[in-house]
Amino acid sequence: MHRHWLVLTLALAVALTLGHLVAKPTGGAGLASRASQMPKTQGAAEEQRDTEKAQAIHRVRQAEETPFYSCSCEQDEVIRPVRPYPSGADIAGLQTYLASFGFDPGPVDGVYGPLTAAAVAAFQRSRGLEPDGVLGPRTWIALGRTVASPVAQAPVPPPPGRVEIVIDTVDRTLTVLSDGKPYKRFPCAVGKPSTPSPQGQWKVVSKGAWSGGFGTRWMGLDVPWGKYGIHGTNKPWYIGDAVSGGCIRMFNHDVELIFDWVEIGTPVVICGNPFGPLRNPRRELGPGERGTDVLAAQRRLRMLGFDPGPENGMYEEPTANAVKAFQQSRGLRVTGVVTPDTYDALGLYLFE
Repeated sequence: MHRHWLVLTLALAVALTLGHLVAKPTGGAGLASRASQMPKTQGAAEEQRDTEKAQAIHRVRQAEETPFYSCSCEQDEVIRPVRPYPSGADIAGLQTYLASFGFDPGPVDGVYGPLTAAAVAAFQRSRGLEPDGVLGPRTWIALGRTVASPVAQAPVPPPPGRVEIVIDTVDRTLTVLSDGKPYKRFPCAVGKPSTPSPQGQWKVVSKGAWSGGFGTRWMGLDVPWGKYGIHGTNKPWYIGDAVSGGCIRMFNHDVELIFDWVEIGTPVVICGNPFGPLRNPRRELGPGERGTDVLAAQRRLRMLGFDPGPENGMYEEPTANAVKAFQQSRGLRVTGVVTPDTYDALGLYLFE
């Protein structure tokens, strides 16, 4: 425990230093589940109403005035065992998860066929749901609540001191601090290498009881170039992986627990990316791009005497002009776009 606390202390120091030094998320493909409608029983009609309600809430959220990027966790889709059978990584994860609780889905092949549907029906029956083998909103919610992580199985009192959060994207853990000391640690899922979780110091600026792809709770962060947050998931088999569009996913039981501990304004530090603020591979940066790599370029430009405008992680005209001036001063091709040679000239290298 002492060693892990030392690591957290160092991680926190690195993240704080990142604020002064330099060193479009894309959603996962949707499941192919738009098959022909099955005859509706009363339960199926209720599922359809739940689906329409969830989709309406999702559309309202997307229509809200939000910054540029939004969390790419998609709305849970209704999946039916109708040919051509839906398939994909989500279903493979579901099959593994069902098998771990004694519901045999057959081969873990990522295909939602009759055997997987029968396992889902058995799961539904065990949870008092209509055993129709259809993955609808109520079944997704039941899956999300199937098991608490080991941390959340016993009652946990609130932290006695000031609450802060440290998220380590390498260990894929979220640690709640109380007066600067570790209080509870939880497993989590983090951003993919192509859509990393935003490193830096943030604050919680919004909270809500949500549903669908966001699980049961949402805590939004003040990342200036997008809508990122800490939230639950109805696909618990992904906890511990780097799979999100940048958000931090937790077991629903865990996010519900810390939701009551976290107030608006709670500090959140995200650290641990072995490549620092950059993506691997380094992407070209030009007008319209946003992220920690843009922020790193802005900070390095300012350090070198070139004004990029606001240091906000958004690649706008002032940043492009500063890049052009920097490129001209270094004898590089003047494009206003950060390419590998410009990264190198700025001193922004990948490191491990």
